[in-house]
Amino acid sequence: MGTYVLLLKYHSSGLVEAKKDPKFLLGVNESIERWEAKVLDSFHLLGEYDQCTIIEAPDNFKAYRATLAQELSTTAQTEILPAIDLPLFERLISQSLKTGGPHTWQIQGWARWARRMMRWYAFTRWEKEYFQPFNVTGQEKIQNIDGPCIVVGNHASHLDQYALLAALPEHIRSNIYFGAAADRWFLKGRKEITLQPWYQSLVMGLYPIQRGGGSKTLDYPKWLLDQGCNLMLFPEGTRSRGKQLAKFKHGVSILALEKKVPVIPIYMTGLKAIRPPGTKEMVPGPVTSHILDPIFFDYYTEVPEATNTIFQAMNAKHQRVLEHGDDS
Repeated sequence: MGTYVLLLKYHSSGLVEAKKDPKFLLGVNESIERWEAKVLDSFHLLGEYDQCTIIEAPDNFKAYRATLAQELSTTAQTEILPAIDLPLFERLISQSLKTGGPHTWQIQGWARWARRMMRWYAFTRWEKEYFQPFNVTGQEKIQNIDGPCIVVGNHASHLDQYALLAALPEHIRSNIYFGAAADRWFLKGRKEITLQPWYQSLVMGLYPIQRGGGSKTLDYPKWLLDQGCNLMLFPEGTRSRGKQLAKFKHGVSILALEKKVPVIPIYMTGLKAIRPPGTKEMVPGPVTSHILDPIFFDYYTEVPEATNTIFQAMNAKHQRVLEHGDDS
């Protein structure tokens, strides 16, 4: 999640409206929330600008900044600035910004054996402590999938990866790899063993994704599929903050169509309540992973059509949960 500072200098018409109804000043919040961003705080300024609003937003908010600024321009002059908290900035400038990986050795037999031995420490202990109870539905739908596949899930919590992994049968789970942001999980020079690039590749089964890397970001996952490995990806790209699923990116469809592999959608419930966004504390609660019907694409399927098919499969379950609750 990124942090942004929104500065507003109201036009005369905007000031007139604010004087009539002070709640007018809060109208910017509605515009921001439409882009699945969260208002952390707002201040009235005694200077060049009239209002300062602090926003927490997903990575794809960068693409919407211009649209938001245009939407607000009728009432105010706007300035939207990305920000970073000082402790994190201090850590970044004091360490190497070089990243490690991908490590092709992570698919070798010895590495898979080591990952299996470390699974309890890296994943299962968290599942046992906080997923109470943990239920899986639909596992019989994927028992016969023995070739490479792409597992996808809705992304609402840092714990999503744990619930996805726990839901899979062993023949898929033992040979699956996750994409993760290189500038977060594969930075060199960190002191903690669990934050070393080699640890992420070996124990966690991760491989680095360069933000804004374009089509090259798919080169390594394509290679993994060619080696008979399975992938786990979040089509939303980042955690969804709103009630609706975020727009799906095309990466999963491109991989599935080019490599002719099925997509396994899994819809998860309960995880956001265990660790709400913006917090580090966790409270045990019920979690369910719903395995949906695998999706096999025809040869002539176009990428946008494939992406929409995956989205509709996930969204049908999502809308039912919104209407009737997690137990539905």
